[in-house]
Amino acid sequence: MDTTDVVRRFLEAWSTQDLDTAAGLVTDDFVNNSSTSQGREGVIEEGRFWFGAFPDARVSIEDLIADGDKVVARTHATATHLGEFLGVPSTGRTVELDEIDIFRVEGDSIAESWSVPDLFGLMNQIGAFEHAGAD
Repeated sequence: MDTTDVVRRFLEAWSTQDLDTAAGLVTDDFVNNSSTSQGREGVIEEGRFWFGAFPDARVSIEDLIADGDKVVARTHATATHLGEFLGVPSTGRTVELDEIDIFRVEGDSIAESWSVPDLFGLMNQIGAFEHAGAD
């Protein structure tokens, strides 16, 4: 399987919240360099965290670029903020999130990842800064 195929399958499983399939596409010792969640269980834990706050999230793949064993993905997600996220209670607001991820692929599995989501933009959309500094 081509490296981009592995990443595409992972991102498609993630987008449909098929966390078991997504977890099955990473190595046993998968390292997520952007989270404390590690391994296959970490993928499921991370998914529960995100989808607990944004249960209707859908991710579209905008670009996949491969070089050797690395694949860079640019994704765009839309969702509704329906659960607590990083201390911000549900707002019911529709949000968008752009993200850049780098995946290192070993064979037919993802061994390592680095993620750069636009968390500032996301937190702004859910109103995390609306009352910052106000007493």
